[in-house]
Formats: sequence, structure tokens, C-alpha cells
Amino acid sequence: MYRASVSSLLHGLSGAIVLLLPLLLMGCGGGDLYSVNEGQVAQRFLPPERTVHHPDSLQDLTVTEGDDKLKYQLERDYQSLVQKWSSSYRRLGAGRSVQQSQTYATFWSLELALASLQPEVGIVSLRKEKARELLERRRKSYSKTIQIDVYWFTGRGANGIIAGPSARTVLRVGDRTLRPTRADHGPLREAYVSGGETALYRRNTLHFPRTVEGTDVLTDSADVELTVRRSGLSSRERFSWTWEDEG
Repeated sequence: MYRASVSSLLHGLSGAIVLLLPLLLMGCGGGDLYSVNEGQVAQRFLPPERTVHHPDSLQDLTVTEGDDKLKYQLERDYQSLVQKWSSSYRRLGAGRSVQQSQTYATFWSLELALASLQPEVGIVSLRKEKARELLERRRKSYSKTIQIDVYWFTGRGANGIIAGPSARTVLRVGDRTLRPTRADHGPLREAYVSGGETALYRRNTLHFPRTVEGTDVLTDSADVELTVRRSGLSSRERFSWTWEDEG
């Protein structure tokens, strides 16, 4: 089974570089080709176990170098790329809450990590030397941290925060179980869902160590499982990603 090593991905930026088409990340609504509508993503069929290529490899992004800037091509629009790396969940055990079927989690692959540089700094408009520097910095950051965003859709009166004093969140990678080194969350937002209605959601960002006892745990992994148990509940939610055998 082939697994692209992060060290090889970090080795220089000569030749073909992979990056994302220009995009504008928008919270909801809007018809821009490169916007992300979280309500639309939540309404798609997202399997509880997403099968996709290894996150260190790049399949939908291709970049070539121009005279003074980077030129790139995206095989699918950005929202489809987000959906490609997103999964819904399976409910484990009993709990008092009603399952929110719109909730989903997005695994930050190398494709998405590089993609975010465009809305953050407008990387395609920068001088090629500066763009290379930022790409190298982002690749190094990606090689150190596993990031997963959980978009928790909730009813009125609930906060949608999955981290807390009595909460437990773990990521299984191979035979290792990891706890988050950092957990952040954004504000409650509204998203348009089916029937023209709106729903509340909160983005929870989880960071896990990629290197444990000197070993890169993701490089040779076959799959990962994120299990969330929120404060005050006995039930758990599990999001899964399985890597395709790339031969």
C-alpha cells in the first residue's frame, strides 16, 4: 500500500506544486463558485465512514509556475472538495439528546490545508518567492498537527460545544489513541437548510499531535476514527475516514 511521506512532500517546491484555485470562503448563502455553504454541505449525503485517498497525497489540485506567480487548476469546486473530506457520524450507546443528522466533521487533508492560504492571504496574487515561502510554512504546520473541524448543528438553547470539563474526545489512528492538544470553537451561526428554514451550528476545531514518540502516526495509517462524548451525555458520536489502497 502506497503512502506518500510528509518528508517527501516537504522536500523543496521545485517542479509541479499543488495548490487550490482562488476561492472566497463564505459562511452561508451566495452563489460564488468557490464559496462554502455549510447548510448545503450538511444536507448532502455524507457517509459515517468516508473512503478517500490518503490525506498526504494530492489528487484534485494541480499547480504550475508562471513567470512571477503560481498558476493552478482545481478538478472540482471548493465546496465539493470540502464534502470529499467530510463525514457524518454513527451514534454509539444511549443518550438523552436527539440526534442531529446535519452534524458533520471535516478532516483537514493537505489539499484543504493548502487551499486555506488563498482566503487567508490571497496567495495566488503574491510574488512567487513569497508564495513558496508560505506554502513551505503551511506544509510544515500540516506535518505536525492533525486537524478536524466538527460542525455541530443544534437546537435553540443548546451551545453546540463538544469540548468541556466532563467531555471526552479521542482520535484513533492505527493502534494509538490520541487526545486533542487544543480545542477551539467559533460562534453560533445560522445556515439555510431544506425548505428554506435555518438551523444553528457551531464549528469546533480539534488539533491532535501527528508525531508521537518520534513516529509519524498518520503516514502509514489505514484509517482514523474520531469519537466524541459531550458533557453530561453517555452516548458517543463516531466519525470515520478510511484511506483507499493506492497500489
